[in-house]
Amino acid sequence: MRLLVAFVLAACVPGVGLPNQAPLPDRDAFLREVRENLARSQQLSHQYAYKERRTDLHMNPFGRMGMGDTRLLEVYPSPNPQLTYRRVIERNGQPVSREDLERQDREYRERVSRVHRRLSRENDDDRRERERDEALARHRAKMMIDDVVSVLQFDLARRETRRGVQTIVVTFAAKPDARPLTREGRIARAFKGSAWVDEANREVIDVEAVAVDDVSFGGFIAKLYEGMTATLERRQIEPGVWMPVKVTMGGEARALFRKVAIDFSVEWFDYRKLGDASFGVRADPRVEQ
Repeated sequence: MRLLVAFVLAACVPGVGLPNQAPLPDRDAFLREVRENLARSQQLSHQYAYKERRTDLHMNPFGRMGMGDTRLLEVYPSPNPQLTYRRVIERNGQPVSREDLERQDREYRERVSRVHRRLSRENDDDRRERERDEALARHRAKMMIDDVVSVLQFDLARRETRRGVQTIVVTFAAKPDARPLTREGRIARAFKGSAWVDEANREVIDVEAVAVDDVSFGGFIAKLYEGMTATLERRQIEPGVWMPVKVTMGGEARALFRKVAIDFSVEWFDYRKLGDASFGVRADPRVEQ
């Protein structure tokens, strides 16, 4: 998901356009507006609660991944990731018990209290150290996007009707001399694809990417093989506010010491302003602060 977001952000950095695309809008101005809209959506994302349906990623006896339990969660995000609440409300289509919900709520309240106590005891040195850590995390995130930008070549390709709206297609592929510095950059180098941008709203609505080479990934998933596909969908959830609604991955990978098939998806829906979301835990003023 993080890599697909990097593709979206990077695709909105001015690249080299095709010389015969006179009917297309000014490239630099168009891409600048799209990237500003993406940045604004990122800043607004913690203001909206939503539901998330996801397939748990784990290997089953038949060598497939993404075929495990399906969970439906209510997600209440926070600018402080420690206070984001992911509340499981269904497993495999069956509502969880009242006891399970109460246990989750209780554990969340305890987590809020721990965070509040720690912050209340924070002295000036602790605060400065925390702020340095947060700045370092932001710097690393920017490095990741900048690295993807340096690895991939982006072009305004054409106009195309997609999902009933007029879009401009932005294509991306690895530069021949790319020298990535980050893991995300190394992964991006193995992919090519397209981003569809709603021309009127200057919003990315779809991204599709395919691996054109094997790529080492690290961790539990050791390698992604050529032909792996990844998609990201974004939609308008209220006037002027666009959010991701689905991400998928499909293809073959190596996990630990065996080759496996991945069939993985996450959906986000029922977005609503946190101020309109009635949930008792968030009434705790320490959470709101």
